[in-house]
Amino acid sequence: MADVCILYARNDARKQAKKLAELIGLRWSVWWDAKIDVGDYRREIRKQLSLAGCVVPIWSASAEFSEVLHDELNIAAKQGTPIVPVRIHEVTAPLGFGTRQMTDAIGWTGETSSPDVLEHVDRIARTLEARKTEVVRQPALALGTGLALPSLFFSVSSFETRISPGSAVDALNLFGARTVLISAYDFDRDRAPPRGLLPAVREMRSRGTTVLLDSGNYEKARRTDHKWTLKKYHEMLERVPHDAAFCFDDVAPPKNPTQAISEVLKATARDQRRTKQPIIPVVHLARDRSGNYKSDMAPEMMKQVAKEARPVLLAIPERELGSGIFERVATMQKIRKALNGLYYYQPVHILGTGNPASIALLAAAGADTFDGLEWCRYVADGETKTLHHFQLYELFKWQDSLASSPVTREALIDPDARYAARTVFHNLDFYTRWIDELRLALRDDKRLVEFMTGLLPKNTMPLARQALPGVL
Repeated sequence: MADVCILYARNDARKQAKKLAELIGLRWSVWWDAKIDVGDYRREIRKQLSLAGCVVPIWSASAEFSEVLHDELNIAAKQGTPIVPVRIHEVTAPLGFGTRQMTDAIGWTGETSSPDVLEHVDRIARTLEARKTEVVRQPALALGTGLALPSLFFSVSSFETRISPGSAVDALNLFGARTVLISAYDFDRDRAPPRGLLPAVREMRSRGTTVLLDSGNYEKARRTDHKWTLKKYHEMLERVPHDAAFCFDDVAPPKNPTQAISEVLKATARDQRRTKQPIIPVVHLARDRSGNYKSDMAPEMMKQVAKEARPVLLAIPERELGSGIFERVATMQKIRKALNGLYYYQPVHILGTGNPASIALLAAAGADTFDGLEWCRYVADGETKTLHHFQLYELFKWQDSLASSPVTREALIDPDARYAARTVFHNLDFYTRWIDELRLALRDDKRLVEFMTGLLPKNTMPLARQALPGVL
């Protein structure tokens, strides 16, 4: 990713583009088409225009009628990248861009001491500085039919849950869950998945549910199943409906951060060739000699992957952020600070987080989406927002008479409803209402403090404030 992307017409402005790139390059990173040696030009220019801090087009005689330049400018405009033009010939701006403020440097041939061009460099500086202060949390994510942030994806897995993948998908469909994560592993024909599983997922997406497809490496690791391979995952990418999918990740990455970043980018590009939907990179961290994850590497690694891939989401497992929740919160804050050094908002997904307290603290630290199996492993107490053994549902079932979901209320009084069904519908109602409350709390500092005070154990707010300085 470059701070500045220079656009120009080759016929009559290449010399000026080169000189401008040299001048700007004294202060910022610069991209212009001379940096393309091989590869797909269109893909590269689209990527650079979406990542740049600003775009500097050179208005020249040829620029006015250059279709390529017009296309590039339209891409930048659609991406919301600021356009800061400089005019070197007595011409009008290309159609649709005449209202933008420009710097007049008529007759400039490349002198780096030109007052007009130096003034333009100052304009670039002001634009870049303003962009860094404009990076704010997205209220929604352009995924599926649109996704409010923060959001929790209800995970479905065949490993250590109270209901099978088929029953879980049926329950989520009946409840009308808005966000679901399913594992590619459970669609493997060698594992004889339920016949109705694939149609149920299709139905789920048809009614607007956002579906993430997991790589299956979680189940592979837990079951020590060496039969689950990249080839099988690619087959599932082509068969299973999804709105986005996680890359087939390497849970034991190289210790060298540069090499580890390169491997993540290669895996993302490799898997992207197998689906038309976005691939979500997963960053894993190496361990030190004591076996602890090197969480201090996370901020820069996440930033570099974001810069190169510009993913719709960027994922990292919660367990790799640190040993305890406050250490994890501190790491997430550092990740968000690093990502906010980009010129756009990069959403972050935390893998394996379904505890309400963890979700709230990590969301306050800057995380955006989560996934967890807690909804089908435990039972939630809607009053204390705590999780309990699955067999304790009777202690909290009275709360279902006040549920927002008619499905949950009906399950409570249906004599044919099974215990597991009542419990998961209870949990789905709790989490759906609670994540909406969290979303509202994050919009207002005072409300967030009240929300956290009611959520966290007694006398822990001082610790939370230390972990989230400037937030709580």
